[in-house]
Amino acid sequence: MTKLFANLQTRPRIVTAALFAVAFVALVSHPTLAQSLGADVWNVSNLRDQVRAATDESARLSAEDDTVLNRIAVKESIVRELIEGRATLTEATDRFTQLNAARPQAMDAIRFAFPGTTDREKTARNVISFALGRTPPAARAALSARLEAEFQQAVAAG
Repeated sequence: MTKLFANLQTRPRIVTAALFAVAFVALVSHPTLAQSLGADVWNVSNLRDQVRAATDESARLSAEDDTVLNRIAVKESIVRELIEGRATLTEATDRFTQLNAARPQAMDAIRFAFPGTTDREKTARNVISFALGRTPPAARAALSARLEAEFQQAVAAG
């Protein structure tokens, strides 16, 4: 009877060991399976490098986000001054031009999106669009007329 109980206790251990052996062989012979399951413990240094690279990339993206958010805040301030009449279209255009100088892709987008014969005219149209988009509908027509007059005056002055 003791021998029967010994066999009952030994069999599950043998089956478990066999299952572990089969799983180990499968993971070692198919590294992509091990990697997808997160069981590729032999690549810990590789994983550390990936985590470090991801952390660095996250920090870089966070810094870039901060830069973009700062640019937006500055543009919002410039446009607020323009809408309130504390800045002219020429002044706002100059300040937008300075901000865009650090990001060539911004000027590429402006060239594509706004009409004009020069980058300055295109930037002025960008400023006008930015301002009109932040103006209540009831005040938009008056602001549009004022800014268009300033635009025509600046173009005529050269």
